[in-house]
Order: sequence, then C-alpha cells, then structure tokens
Amino acid sequence: MKKIGLLLLVWLMHFGLSAQMVYIDPATGGGEDEITLFFNAAQGNKELVGASSVYVHHGVVTDNANGTAWKYVKGNWGQDDGIGKMTKIGTDLWQLKLSPNVRSYFGVPAAEKIYRISCVIRSADGSKKATMAAGNYGWGTVTTNQDIYINLNANAWISIDAPASSQLIASAGEKINFKATTSSNVSTMKLLINEGNGWEEKVTVTSGRNISYDYTATTSKTVAARVEAVVQGQGLNAEKSFDVVVRNPDLIAALPAGVLPGININDTSSVTLVLEAPAKKYVYAVGDFSNWKYQEKYQMTKTPDGRYFWITLDGLQPGKDYVFQYWVDGNIKIGDPYAVQVADPWNDSSIGTVFPNLPSYNKTEYGIATVLNTKPATYTWGLGETLWQRPKADHLVIYELHVRDFLKSHSFLDLIDTLSYFKKLGIDAIELMPVNEFEGNDSWGYNPSYFFAVDKYYGRPNDLRALIEAAHEQGIAVIMDIVLNHAFGQNPMLQLYFDGSKPTADSPWFNREYVGQYQWGYDFNHESPYTKTFVDRVNRYWLEEFHFDGFRFDFTKGFTNYAPNGSVDGFDQRRINLLKRMGDKIKEYDKDAYIILEHWAPAAEESILAGYGYKMWRNRSYDVVPATTGAGGGSFSDMGVTSHVTYFDSHDERRLAEHVITEGLSKEGYNTKTDEIMYERVKMAAAFTFLFTGPKMIWQFDELGYDIDINLNGRLGRKPLPWGNGGLGYYENELRQHIFTVYKEVLKLRKTLGADKLAAASQSHKLTGNTRRLVYNTTGTDLVVLGNFGLSKESLSPSFTGMGWWYNYFTGDSLQVTNVSTPIELLAGEWRVYTSTKMSNGLNGVVENYQNPVTISPAIFTQDQEITLTFDAQKASKAGTTGLVGASKVYFHSGVVKDAATGVWSKVVGTLKDDGLGEMTSIGNDKWQIKLTPVVYYNLNASEDIQQLAMYFRDADNVNKGKGFRDKDIYWDVASNDPFITIDPPAFDIDEEITITFNAGQGNKELLNSNSIYLHSGVGLVDTPNPQSTAWNKVVGNWGQDDGVGKMTRVAGTNKYQIKIKPRTYYGLKEGDFPYWIAAVFRSPDGSKKGTGSPGPLTQGFIASNLDFFLKNQGTTSVQSENEDKWLVYPNPSTDKIYLTEPAESIRVYDISGKLVWSGAGQEIEVNKWSKATYILHANVKNKILSTVLVVK
Repeated sequence: MKKIGLLLLVWLMHFGLSAQMVYIDPATGGGEDEITLFFNAAQGNKELVGASSVYVHHGVVTDNANGTAWKYVKGNWGQDDGIGKMTKIGTDLWQLKLSPNVRSYFGVPAAEKIYRISCVIRSADGSKKATMAAGNYGWGTVTTNQDIYINLNANAWISIDAPASSQLIASAGEKINFKATTSSNVSTMKLLINEGNGWEEKVTVTSGRNISYDYTATTSKTVAARVEAVVQGQGLNAEKSFDVVVRNPDLIAALPAGVLPGININDTSSVTLVLEAPAKKYVYAVGDFSNWKYQEKYQMTKTPDGRYFWITLDGLQPGKDYVFQYWVDGNIKIGDPYAVQVADPWNDSSIGTVFPNLPSYNKTEYGIATVLNTKPATYTWGLGETLWQRPKADHLVIYELHVRDFLKSHSFLDLIDTLSYFKKLGIDAIELMPVNEFEGNDSWGYNPSYFFAVDKYYGRPNDLRALIEAAHEQGIAVIMDIVLNHAFGQNPMLQLYFDGSKPTADSPWFNREYVGQYQWGYDFNHESPYTKTFVDRVNRYWLEEFHFDGFRFDFTKGFTNYAPNGSVDGFDQRRINLLKRMGDKIKEYDKDAYIILEHWAPAAEESILAGYGYKMWRNRSYDVVPATTGAGGGSFSDMGVTSHVTYFDSHDERRLAEHVITEGLSKEGYNTKTDEIMYERVKMAAAFTFLFTGPKMIWQFDELGYDIDINLNGRLGRKPLPWGNGGLGYYENELRQHIFTVYKEVLKLRKTLGADKLAAASQSHKLTGNTRRLVYNTTGTDLVVLGNFGLSKESLSPSFTGMGWWYNYFTGDSLQVTNVSTPIELLAGEWRVYTSTKMSNGLNGVVENYQNPVTISPAIFTQDQEITLTFDAQKASKAGTTGLVGASKVYFHSGVVKDAATGVWSKVVGTLKDDGLGEMTSIGNDKWQIKLTPVVYYNLNASEDIQQLAMYFRDADNVNKGKGFRDKDIYWDVASNDPFITIDPPAFDIDEEITITFNAGQGNKELLNSNSIYLHSGVGLVDTPNPQSTAWNKVVGNWGQDDGVGKMTRVAGTNKYQIKIKPRTYYGLKEGDFPYWIAAVFRSPDGSKKGTGSPGPLTQGFIASNLDFFLKNQGTTSVQSENEDKWLVYPNPSTDKIYLTEPAESIRVYDISGKLVWSGAGQEIEVNKWSKATYILHANVKNKILSTVLVVK
C-alpha cells in the first residue's frame, strides 16, 4: 500500500510540474547532477505550440542565488545547428538532458558555485520564443526581458545579492548597500571590502543568514566584496567585483554648434552623440568603445535646459562599426533613435547574405543597440538622378510590393533584376511596404522601431539606394510606405519614457493613452512639438538620402488627439491642420513629392486634404468583388477621380481572385469558381478598373491572378511565391500569363490614349448592373469598354461615340457601326474593348469568351431527377483534336464529383470504346442528346450525395473530342436534395433541445467542404413578421475567432453541419421568454467567408437582403384564460391527475420561480405528490407550444 501511495505521489508531482512551462527532473537537482530540462509549449504564451523544432538557448548563473548574469552560454541564436535542440516526447512536450552533469555540460570550473540555469526557449530560426509573465515562481524567476531562470540546489552556499549589477553609478557620498545571504544559519560571517589596498573587514555577525554594509562612494574605482562564513560547520567564502563610477554633477554645457540629435560625424575618427531626453538625470554612452561598461569619461554632458545630453568621441577607427547604447538614469538602455543601423541580438543571425559583415552583438540582456561608423560606405548618384522626372500624380499607376513575399531572397539587389518585369507591365511607381527597421525579420513592417534605419532583412542602405536609382532609370518612381501613427515597444524614444506597460505622462513624443478606437502599437502625440520635429526629420531623411519620390502614410486618421466619445471617425479640423503642416514642410524641400494618405476620414475632410494636393487611399473591393464573383451589386461610380488612389485589393484585403474561386457564383454550367473562368473575370475587372482615369494601385501578383488566402500562415505570415523553385508555377502557366498580358495591354492603352485626355473626355458610362460600360469621347481616339458581369447572356447598348468602323483591341476584329445604340449581346463574363482607330492586331488566345457546349433541362436538378443533356459540338473546344463538328457518332463520357473542391471523378460511365455505353442521339446541327437520371445512371447508393456531373465528349474511335472552355472537362452542379437550413423539432420552447442543421451544399456554397463552420446567432423574443431589428438579441459568437463558441459538427460523409442547443442556456433566457426567431450567420473560423444564398423565403424562415438567415420557430404560444383551461388541461385545479385533451410531444412544468419541476410527454400527469402551489405548464402539441397556469391543491 505504501508503494502504491508513493507511486501516486510521484505521478501527481510530475503531473503538477508538467502544468508548468518549464521544470527540471530531479526537481532538487544541483550542479553535480544529471538534469533533464522539460518544456511544455502548451503553457505560458504558447507561441511554440505545434512547433516542429524547438531550441533552448541556455547557460548558468554563478554569481548569486538570485542572479541573472548568464555565463558559459550554449546556443547560437537563430541557427538550426543542433546546439540546444530539444527532443519531442509528447504533444507540445520537449526535453533536453544536461549530461553527465550540469557542471560538465556547461564547462563550469570546479571553484564556481552553480545557482541557476538561465534559458530562452525559441523556434529554430529564433523568430519566436516561449515565455510567460515576469515574476518570481517557486521554481525560479522570469525577468522583464523574458529570460527564464531555474533554481538549482546549491547545497551550502553564500550569495552576494546586492548590489545586483556589477556596474554601479553613484553620486559622490552616496551609500551603496552590500548584502549577502547564506543557505542556512551561520556561526560566524564577515563582510570585507577591497578598494585596491587590500581587504578590510567591515562587519561581522555570529548568527542568522544575512549580512550587509553601506559603502560610501567617493571616487570612481573598482571595489571588491568578500564574504566569509561558517555554515553547518563548513567554511565558505564568496567574492564579487564591482565597477563604481561616481558621476560628475557639474557636467553641463551647451550643445556644440551645428549638431542635431543622433550621431553627428565630425571627421573620420570623431563623432558627437546627442540624445534628446528632457528631465532625465544622467546618461552614459556605453558600447564597444567602453568595453560595455560605465566609464567616467563616457558620461554625457547635459545642456543647461536639461533637454539634451551630448558627448564627443575621438580616436575612433575610420570605417569600423561600433555597437553602442545610451544608458540612462541607471535603468534604461536604448539605442540612438536616429541611428541608420540597428544591432539586434535576437534576429541579426538570420539576416543571411543580404547584409554581409554585420558587427558582432549578442547581448540579449541589453536589448537592441545601434551602430556608429565614422566612415560609412558612400553612394554616388548618377547624373540621371538630376534629370529624373516623376510621373504625374493625378494618373499614377502604383504597384504595391512587399519585399519578403516578392522574392525568395528578400533582397533589394535582387529586386533590381525584376525592374524589367515592372517596366514590361507598364506601371509608373512601386510602393514598398515599410522598409525602415521593424521588430523582428518576418513582418509586414507596420511594427516600426527605428525610423532612420533600413531594415537589414532586405539589404544594406546602399542596396536600397541602388534599387531606387535603377527604378528611376526605367522610368519608375519609388514610394515609401511609412508608419508615423505609432511605434512598437522596441522604439528607443518610447522606452526612454515608459512605465513597463505604457508611455509615461511626461513622454515628449507619445500619448500615455491611445487616442481613439483603432489601436496599433503606441500612439504618437502628433500635437507635440517634439513629434512634429521628429516627423519632419524622418520625412526629409528618406526623400533626400534615398531619393524616394514620396510617401504613403499609414493610417493618418490617427494623426490626432481629438476623439469625442472615444472615436476618431468624425470630421477633425485639427487633424487637417496637422497633416497640412507636415505636407507644407515636405514641400519646402521637395515640392513634387507624392503624399498619399491612408485616411478613411469623412468625405468632407478628405476633400479638403485633396485640395492640398494629397491623394487618399480608396479601397473599392466592396464594389468590384461582388461584380466579379457574379453576386451583383456594387457601383463603379467615382472610380475615375484624381483625388484618390483606387484599388480593389491591397495588402489589407483578400485577393480578388481568391474571392472569386471561393465565393464566386455559378449558373447552369458557368461556374466562376473554376480557374479558367476566374481568370477571364479578373481580367474584366482589371480592364474596367484601370481604364478609369485617376491614380490606381495593383497589389503584387494580381497581374497573375494570385488566389492565395490572406490568412494562409496567418494574416501577416509568409505567402507562397508565384515563381521560382518551390513556387506556385504561375510564371510558367500560360493562362496566368494571359492575365499579365491583359494588365500590360490595358495599361499600355491607357498611356497611349492619354489618361489626361480620357479624364477630359465626354463620358457615357454605365456603372451598375450586370452589364457595364465605359465610353470616352475624346479629341483623338475614342474608347468604349463593354462587360457582362452576370452569369448568363445579356445585351446592352454600347453608346458608341460615332458610326463607322470600331476595332476590338484584344481580338483584332472590326465592327461596322450603323446605329450607335444597337444592343450588343455579351456572353456571361464576356468583355470587349473597342477603339475608334485601329490600335492592335489582336492578341491570340489572351481573352476568350466562355461558351458552354452543354445545356441540361431542367438546369437545376437533383440526383434523382431525370434530365435531358444536350451537347452542341459547334460550341465545344477541340482539345487538340479536329473536334466533333460533323461527327457521325458522339459519346458522353462522364462521372460524378462528390467533392467539388477537388474535381475528382468517380462512378465513371464510359469505356472509350464504340460499345453504346454513353452513346448520344443526334438532333441535327451538330447537336446531340442523352436522357438520364443520375442516381440510376451512375448506380449511386441511397446514402451517396454528389455535387457535380463531370463530362467530356468523344467520337466512336476516341480520337476526336469535345470539351469545355479552354479545353477543360465540363462540370455541372447537382442540387442537394436536402433543405438549406432545418431546425429539429421545428416547434420548441426555451428548454427544448433543438438541432440546427446547415447544408453547405446549398446557396453560394462558399463553405462547401469546410473543415470547420461556426454559427453566429441571436434570438428574437418578439412575435413579428419582420425580425431583422429584433432577432439579433443576446448574440452568441465571437466573429472571426476560432474559439469553439458556436462551432458546428460536420455530419460524417456529408456537407451538413449541426449544432445542438437549448435556447434557455445557450442565449441566457429567463422564464417567460419565448424564442420566436433565431437570427443566424454561418461562417468560416476566421470570419472571412460565410455560407448564404439569394434573399428570399425558406421552409423555416427567410434570407434577408443583407444575406443573414432568420429562422422561425414553428410553434406559437397560447396562454389560456380561466374559462378556457378545460380545453387544454383538466381538471384544473387538481389534487391527483391532470389530463390534456390531446397528447403532447413534450411537456414541461415550472414553478413560479422558473425552476423545472417535471418534464415528459403524453396526455396525463400525476400531481398527487406535488407541493400545493401554482405552476406554469408548456406543451408542444402538433408543433404548437401551448401554455397555461396549473394549480395543484
């Protein structure tokens, strides 16, 4: 029994330990023991949950029991080299053995006591690390810089605990407390001090565990402390050396002439460092030049007004990189805010070859540092820069580019090699997503830390200069996307005035509390004169030093301290004034610089800013997406304005192509989700968008139909490249190259005709509906663009500007117009570009119009309905053969598709022989028919659900074929037999468990074959035929969160998803509430997609115009009056049994407090043992919920 109890105790100890993020075994192990270090990724910040590889960067602490100084470190940060690699032993559970013992593993000399293991647990590349809240735990400590310290058993020991740092700053006469602790009570203990003249005993104790002494600092010197003690009869001693630097309180002088905050290079061996730090007491320059110690000579001089600290460093080696920091008031360590190069001890090792010969810096305990160099690499701009003329802003075509996701090498220099690609495409400008120093390497860049440094992950500063100059040589401007609304936690100006959680109230640059409801990082105080000066200097630096052509300023709506009722959405004159001031300053030194604002403010405010010459970002995805997916709606109005940079997607939006392939609609055989049709529709969207005048923007790879989900690898995560080894193969895909060609030719046509001329032309556009039109009547060549965004054939008036010959730009065909308004019939997805003069001989195959050679009657059918399928050989593609026009016999070769996402055929009918199986009947004019009922023809089981019929056509010899659009197999949707939404039972009260079933195979099918679907819902407690304003009540669900709230369960083998709920508990209802309606939206886990259908009635409710579901409880309530009670329940009052006139499917009885006292079904209830009281009875009778008062005597 004792053995069992001991085993249980051990198991419980392990279970308790494994609930910690880190622990050791044995838990009482010391430096002479073999120890296993365990890591549970499911605890703490969980950043390494699911990691395939985990490393521990680790060392030991030997100075004292509470120390944090790392020694004998093992590990190479960011390197996947096996040093410190942990072994996976379970789900998110990892271990590392320190063998044969801790001392030998780390190579600690025998004379040193080992108190702790220090560690940081990281991903293989160092981009992520596991940590937990700072604090002291039973097993050790987590410090504020997120380092982890695990206590070891050091047996008998002495620990010199104070001072905590070996580098001390003091005023003359200041007391410095020396303190030591022992592992247990002493019989004697002495503290001795050595100031360079030998040991002097200062204090002695003969009991207890503690000893202390106040040392008076007089001059700068090295001071050693020694503690000698007898512990448990054992003589012990410990020593520690301290560098005491006595600061000079009289080091005050004005700034040298001509210097600015930052690094001022005087000559090749001298710099003057200036730190702006109002109200700080003292600052030391510390770095490679001071051996990373406080030194008296590196105390910085304070200006008389206390605003600046400065120091001139002489005797520096020309061309050498010196890593340094400012150490402020003894507890703040920051880099220079104006430095042009940052040293990152966590991430620089992952930079690779894009920035060679980085200086060595691995002091994670000090954090981010900066680099000075008295003779930095120079860059000589070519003569072409003086002749460079920027394209006009009013009709600029911009290409938004993220370096990390554009090239595998993430290199500025390699980007130079792709400039010919942009030149060929025909864009005017590249907009680089943020390239100034941001936190980490793997980022979009909207987490800025240093505003004057080029982020090293993309290359060296001169590499960026070379890229910009090379772009100018190709006629391409370069715009910098810059974030001046906020900064992130590594920013030195933020850290200089920070209380551990937010900026302090005296910060010159930052608001203590975020202004407004949109919050990223820490909010700049744009009304502060310090911030204004800083912003102006940042802007000028990038324009003058790198020759950027302008800026796209991120979230300028945040450039304000005005937020009535917590909102910055309203008109704000102060914000206008701030932005105008900034722009005026830019124009002082670069009058033609582009100023583009991501503003999102009221139209009146944007109009004023546009009047200053600024351009606003304008997202029109909400107009272009529904048109392109075939959903209809959206307007193309105002897409030609010159005040806004118009686009249909950017880094912030889902891709247009991805929208189409995931939520595009279909009609009969025309399915916009198929690649080939999607390609044509995104071409049409591009033609309309870019043949509007005004500035426009392309998000990278839209010109190739990039269709990767924005949330792949996380919203900000890496996305697969379209080209190169391991890429998506887009560049080698002929059909995707046709998209590129359309973009190229549309932009070429825009330039050839002249955007200014088009803007000045008389216009007759049609901007809404399935069919749309652009018409420009210019002084030169006129332009007409026609498009059918619908899902079936439609006609529209072309409104040609004159009669005569018109020329189709993409086909090369000509059209003689005798009536400018004669309707032109366009197939589904067909679009045309006509010019009044011939400008192209056509581009073979670049644009094709979908024609379905198949019709099925009825067009919408289920798998158990008989259909008539007709094949028109004249409309079919030939698939590399001579086709089936004139064929004497045609076969229908087909199968079914159970999962439309894969397109995999099954249950194939056809042998590719002339055996009659699938043979069709000729009905003349190269048309052929076959009748079939899918469930019979394909021999389907009763439980098999199919989503599509798949087919192509062949002749008797299987030599010639007929296929669909662009030689692809033909697919036709099969309607589901099952209803869209069901609630079972259809009538229910608040305590009835109901099952809501959603059929993803109905409607838009956007959630078809989803791994996970969520119900976002509310309950309507008002009996009304119009529940839209009342049913979104007591909402359950957290939009966009994959947190299990409202998660549905997939019914195995189907596309149905279910959730079981009891309205009372699920929605938090009370007695007397009745759930008349349930409002519902069915969504993907991230909320980017939702399953819905066309507005209109359903069996159990309706789909509203906003595409929300409203599901009606089929039961009604009836509270009987006293005279009507016998109609439902009798006798009432009762002492024995009560009876219902009709049997009920369910019965519930509640007391007056709402507590359920009885439930069941049937026609009678025994109440003879019930308490005498009044009750409420609810009965479900023939799908009606009937209620009455019941009295028991």
